[in-house]
Amino acid sequence: MKRFLFVIILIFISNPCFALVKIDNESVDLAIKYGIKSKGLLKEDLLGANLINDNSERILSIYSPFIQIAVKSSAQNTSDNLDNDVKNARECLKTTISRIKEKNEIRFIVEMYGDKEDFAQNYTALISRDESLSKKNNKIYKPRKSSTQKIASRDGFNPLHPYSAFNCYIFSFEDLFSLKDYYLFLVSKSGETYKFRINNDNIF
Repeated sequence: MKRFLFVIILIFISNPCFALVKIDNESVDLAIKYGIKSKGLLKEDLLGANLINDNSERILSIYSPFIQIAVKSSAQNTSDNLDNDVKNARECLKTTISRIKEKNEIRFIVEMYGDKEDFAQNYTALISRDESLSKKNNKIYKPRKSSTQKIASRDGFNPLHPYSAFNCYIFSFEDLFSLKDYYLFLVSKSGETYKFRINNDNIF
């Protein structure tokens, strides 16, 4: 199974233009196969390079349309016949796949830790081509929609920052597909800024 996942990832990184893929009939089938073969794996294994954890107390999970379909497919019933499984999954997920294609969006989900239960709602997100938001003529992308966790969970996972939360920032796929290197900035009302560097050649 790991060899199958490696082969799929290799297909993407060998693309001379972008590894981030647009959704068409071929990539839908590939996403379904990837999801079926990922059944039972941990989230971080399924996401692969689409999960960025730099030990900064913030973890970024990138749900492209491909990954959204793969995640849904990983929950489908399977058999020993992959072709039939793909066909059945495509039929069962027909409405879901149509909705994903229609929305055509990338979801950036950030897991973060803080000191107060309301810390996460103070963060917004921006995407920048440059590593500085203030650079002249820099192109800044704003999310279509944001969902911030108003009350964080006190889980004690991080003793120094006992509250944890998940925020979701949704951006247009078409805006980001034409980029290669770019930065997702988290900006708090207090002025604190943190950035993730993303390369479309490394995600799918």
